[in-house]
Amino acid sequence: MAMNNLKSKQKGIVLVVSLVMIIAVTAIAVTLLSSSSIDIKMTSAAQESEVAIARVKADSVQIITQEKKAAAANNRLLYESGQFPVDPTQGLDVTPVNSSSQVILFNSNAGPTLLDCPIVVNPTPGIKCNMLRIEATLNYGKHDSNGKGKHNVTVSSGIAQEMGASSS
Repeated sequence: MAMNNLKSKQKGIVLVVSLVMIIAVTAIAVTLLSSSSIDIKMTSAAQESEVAIARVKADSVQIITQEKKAAAANNRLLYESGQFPVDPTQGLDVTPVNSSSQVILFNSNAGPTLLDCPIVVNPTPGIKCNMLRIEATLNYGKHDSNGKGKHNVTVSSGIAQEMGASSS
């Protein structure tokens, strides 16, 4: 009879131990699933960021190529200081058609005339530089209440063009 009491107590202990093991395994499984969903979200965010950067760079290159192909009278890369807005924080919107980002052309000349070019070995007399900056910005990610993405990426490209100085 003592043997039967011992066996019934042991069966109860086995049940408790097995329940604890099931709870532990379930907790580990839930933790692993949660961790993998966070990894997926991080990977997705990194991928969105890379796509946004590639789009912005492509739009910058597209506008430079487009302007280089334009006739001299219509080429906004040849604009001098007087052809830009007076406020230096304002630029010209040169966003290409079907572009996913906004592209702005800024005048980086510090004054009304062209600047001396960066020093080179044999500078050419009479050559001045037109300094420009192209800034392309794209909002990406989940859209907020304004319909814009939560994140943005901006790529700035500097252009220094050697130009013959005007006689004035």
